[in-house]
Amino acid sequence: MRAYDLFGTPEAKPVGSAAERELTYLLEPITGEDRIRVSVTGHSAKTVLIMIDGESGSDLRALRSRIENILVASIGFSPDADTLTLSQFPFARGVGASLTPFEIAELTGLGLLSFVLLGVMFAPAPVAAPGSPTPARERPIEPARHSRPAPQVLEPNQDLDNAATLAETQPSQTANLVRDWMSYRED
Repeated sequence: MRAYDLFGTPEAKPVGSAAERELTYLLEPITGEDRIRVSVTGHSAKTVLIMIDGESGSDLRALRSRIENILVASIGFSPDADTLTLSQFPFARGVGASLTPFEIAELTGLGLLSFVLLGVMFAPAPVAAPGSPTPARERPIEPARHSRPAPQVLEPNQDLDNAATLAETQPSQTANLVRDWMSYRED
């Protein structure tokens, strides 16, 4: 396969049966190159559909008599027994098979960029030469931890023991004392 085969313009060859290809070759001088599509069905009573590229609603009467003459001479078309249908409408333009130089350059650039990125991604890690100073490894940065100080463990205290004893023996006086503390009254 040659590069020209990939990027060159393809030849416009008619497709279909042998009769359809032959009629396409015969009718292209009348309608214009690559502006006609032909379909033939049936053996004894033929139906011929001819689609012509052009504006819809154009008058095809003058063209119809020339096409019928070619059909009679080439495939034995009988206007009385066979059916001829002519349709004219704008054909859709397909995507060209050949690339422009700009498109080729763009694809080449994207391919080279892809290879560079793949090379960087799969490249082995650099290894230091023997005898060279080894670089200090950086410690990975750890996320900051929001820690609370540990709760203080209260050791049994003499004052606490006295307060507990007072609360058990004199509950009303203990309650008054606590109320005074809570109200912030000073005597």
